[in-house]
Amino acid sequence: MKIASPKISKSLDILDVQRALLEDNYVSNGLVTTLELDREQEEKIIFDQIHFQHISLEGVRFHRVEFIDCLFEKCDLSNVDFGDAVFHRVEIRGSKLLGANISQSRMTEVKIVDSVANYVSMSFSKLKKVSFTKIAFNRADFIEATFDKVNFEDCELNEANFTGTALSGIDLSSNTYEQLTVSLDQMQNCTVSTEQAVGFAKSLGLKIKE
Repeated sequence: MKIASPKISKSLDILDVQRALLEDNYVSNGLVTTLELDREQEEKIIFDQIHFQHISLEGVRFHRVEFIDCLFEKCDLSNVDFGDAVFHRVEIRGSKLLGANISQSRMTEVKIVDSVANYVSMSFSKLKKVSFTKIAFNRADFIEATFDKVNFEDCELNEANFTGTALSGIDLSSNTYEQLTVSLDQMQNCTVSTEQAVGFAKSLGLKIKE
């Protein structure tokens, strides 16, 4: 599946977000290497064509934030509240999203790679053309999310919760977990490994004869 990369200039000037926000809630075209925001962002902020590098947003609560053509590189997004956010052509690399709330959000053309997202919540979110590669999603919530061309590859999914989420077209075979919560009636056309299939069969109460 081909996912469009963020449309960002390779030669961005360092941007002072705090100063930019004094003028407008639309922040565009810049490299952000330091960022100090109030814990509670009351106004909607739109970030357009921004490269976030080594910044921390830990614990910040946004109000319907929107990211367009943005790259997060080695950032700490732990416990951030992105609830009801919009992500369009966004890439997150080598970052922490521990306990982040991304529920009821909309993701389109998004890539998250080599990151730690244990306890993250993407419940009730709509994901279209989204790729997760080498992500620790242990105890993550995807409850009643909507997936359209979503890819999980080499992820840790132990105790992740997909209750009420249709997994048609999803390939879980390269991912690892000891326990996974799914709605079995939503598993049609989901691809799993032989070992995973045995686990699901046992969850149905079937006895596996070796």
